[in-house]
Parts: sequence; C-alpha cells; structure tokens
Amino acid sequence: MKKLTAIFLSLILVFSLCSTALAAEETKPFENSEFYCVGDYTLHYRVYESPNSEKQVMLLHGFGLSTASFEGLAENYVSEGYSVVLVDLPNFGYSSRETTKMNLQNREDLVASLMQKLGGKWILGGHSMGGGVAINIATMYSDLVSALVLFAPQTNSAVSPIMATIMKSPAIRSLYNVLISFAAKTPALMRMMVEMSFSDAEYAKKYDLSRISDPLKIKGTGSGMAIMSSHTVAPNFEKLSLLEIPCIVVTASDDKVASQDNLEAIIASCPEGTKTYNFEKGGHMMMEYDSALACEVTLEILQAA
Repeated sequence: MKKLTAIFLSLILVFSLCSTALAAEETKPFENSEFYCVGDYTLHYRVYESPNSEKQVMLLHGFGLSTASFEGLAENYVSEGYSVVLVDLPNFGYSSRETTKMNLQNREDLVASLMQKLGGKWILGGHSMGGGVAINIATMYSDLVSALVLFAPQTNSAVSPIMATIMKSPAIRSLYNVLISFAAKTPALMRMMVEMSFSDAEYAKKYDLSRISDPLKIKGTGSGMAIMSSHTVAPNFEKLSLLEIPCIVVTASDDKVASQDNLEAIIASCPEGTKTYNFEKGGHMMMEYDSALACEVTLEILQAA
C-alpha cells in the first residue's frame, strides 16, 4: 500500500511540475522570453542568439516602452554576428511593477545582476531613459561594460527625500495609474504620442499601437512608474568622462521628446573619442524607425569593443 501511495504521489508531483512548466511557457510574452528573479523583482528579457558569436549586446528601452522597440535592431545585430539581449526595465514591458511593500532596488543594480548572471562583458546600449540607465551601469559597474551605444540618452536628476515621499504617496500613485491606464486605452491619444515620438504622421498611422499599449495596460504600471521616480540614480558625469571604452551617441534632427540641454550635457561628458551620428528622420525613436541604419552607424563601436 505504501509503495502504491508513493507511486501515486510521485505521479502527482511529475504532473504538477509538467503543468507548471507548460503554464510558464504559455505565459511567455514572446518565444524568446526569459525571466530572471532577483530580490522582490522579476526581470523579463529576450535572447537573440547568433551562432559562434564572441561578443554580446544588451539593450535597454526608453520610458513607456519595452523590448519591442529594439526588435529590429536586435535582428540586424544578430545578422552581423552579435548575440543580443533585450531587457524590460522594472515597471515596463513584462517585468515587475514596483510597490511600496517591495524592498526597492535601483534599476542599475538589477540589470547589472542580470549581466553578471549571464556572464561576460557587454556592449551596453540604451534609448532615452534606458540610455541614462546604461550610462550609470557603465560608471558603476565598469568591469561589465566594453562599449556604450546611446540613442538620444536622457539621465535623471537626484531625488530629494521630500520628493521621494511625494512620489510614493497614495495620491500620486493613483494619479499615475489613472493617467497611464487612460492613455493605454485611448487609441487616438496613443496615435498622437507615437506620431510625436517618430516625427512622422504617415508612419504613425500604420504603427501597431499594441506594441506600446499592451504592456502599459498591466495592472500597477502607473503606480510603479511613480515609485520608480522616487529612487532614480543621477549620473556621475566625471566618471563617465574617465571611461576608456568605445562610445557613440546617436541623435535625431527632429527629436521632439528629448531634452536637448540634457543631451548636450551627456555628449560633453562622454569619454574622449566618443562618436556622434545624427538621424535626419525618425525623431526620438530613430533606432526603431530605421533599424538597419541604426545598426550600420553603430557597428564600428561594436567592432571596437
């Protein structure tokens, strides 16, 4: 009887494990999705492997976006022989939404932990907000970064204790939830935001809004963004200037989103020999607008890493 019971329990365990694996597979947003748990967080990332690749690239998206904004560039890099990892920062895409009950960690520490887990040195790239995070990682964890590829990067200022308290307050978190939810569920507003981001009305008309709106509809996204704003890391421009790695900053002539003052401060603080390239089309989202050109103009930096 005991033997039969043991067999029965073993079968239940096996079925349970199989069911869990199947459920996890079914909840993957994309075929190449992976998840990394660190502390109270779960980071969603996507892996684009290139056979026999000796170099690896990690790309971080901008505010309100996700790994979807780098899909085209990732495919172009793979075709050039680079393996690529795209990461959803906390509160975006399919990564954790922050709450006041969590043991909050900086985005830089979380991404660096993933980099260390995957192993090796990284060519680190980022767009807008993700560019600011990439800059911080390069100065905080310089042993992990072999080159920087920045698309219209934007950095955060230091957050005062008073402002941090305000951003984590129930009122502000609720307000953010309402605003983000409303925007994500209002196609006309989303289309307007896409047009401003790409600076191309015709392109915006054909753009699949779900690429941006679906992740924004996840419960707690607005609140998480508010909490994120309470503990962002300001850049260390002095350390940035002292880095001895290849670097490129890509801008766009018709960028209607990026703070030009912030962008100029970043470029002025980048390591000696930093290259720049200016897109004539594509606006703030130039690397998604023309991923082939984005690959072409940054390839020299990847090769020098």
